[in-house]
Amino acid sequence: MNENYYKEIKLRWYQKIGLELLWAISKIMHYSPRWFRFKVMQPIVYAILLITRYRNKVVLENLFASFPEKSDKEIHALANKYYIFLAEIMVNTISLAGVSCKRDADILTWKNYEKHLKKVADRDWIGSGAHFGCWEYLPSWAWYIPDTTFLSVYHPLSSPVFECFFRRLRNFAPNIAQIPMRNAILYYLQNRKKKSIMLGLISDQSPALRPDTEWIKFLNQDTAFIDGSEKLALKFHLPIYFAYMKRLAAGRYEAEWIELYDGYEEVAPNEITRRYAAILEKMILEVPELWMWSHRRWKHTPKKQEALFGTAKEKLQKTKQQ
Repeated sequence: MNENYYKEIKLRWYQKIGLELLWAISKIMHYSPRWFRFKVMQPIVYAILLITRYRNKVVLENLFASFPEKSDKEIHALANKYYIFLAEIMVNTISLAGVSCKRDADILTWKNYEKHLKKVADRDWIGSGAHFGCWEYLPSWAWYIPDTTFLSVYHPLSSPVFECFFRRLRNFAPNIAQIPMRNAILYYLQNRKKKSIMLGLISDQSPALRPDTEWIKFLNQDTAFIDGSEKLALKFHLPIYFAYMKRLAAGRYEAEWIELYDGYEEVAPNEITRRYAAILEKMILEVPELWMWSHRRWKHTPKKQEALFGTAKEKLQKTKQQ
């Protein structure tokens, strides 16, 4: 891949051994029967999560703040459900080595996909997802669009071994281009006239705090969202569709692309991001344990923004009013 987008990682010999061991384990898991993955491995992973109390404090803080109407007992029950499904998601993810359309097309089936393909024919568009269910299944959409580049935008990992492992794991099809977020716009600008591009973005992480960060009421809390999808959509007139996922069974999901923006509509600032937040909240409330509660989603607050950027924020607001 072009050096402008992606710098190859040079691993030391012991890191290469670690990478290949990870890949071998993933391959074994991929070809193991379902009963072994979900009746043997999932309970083991679940037990490890409980014993290590994996981010237990973060999970409970997030749940109590998001569901103030629930009792202490209900919150702890929901946290336990989350750990059960987190174990399942980990098993699903580690089992993706060598995933293929021929063998694994049922891991994520797409509702009304033929209708959607007609709507986006010969157009670039944004597929917006979330850390809900097994989000690592989302690149399987590339199987439905072999003549389109699936631009998989991701945050690089600090561990070079896991960075290489996940790059290899997510390589579902030859039409997938995995590009770090910092280089996504450059890639799109240099390749958009060569071939249709679908940009795969996940926007429910906690973004970097800025003086102009906008706050959206989400799960009973003031929440900041990554607004890159909205900025790209408005600049290049790209429609945005949200991947609305439903769990059918262990390791089996159904999804549908829901339109958030058609690429032409005149919208108020942050309206598209608000639509994303609203549909994400709806999906979470249906099955809350499937969202990633162990992420420090609300580490930034309006008070923190004010403390860091108070003066700059006031100047920015005055500039907008003039």
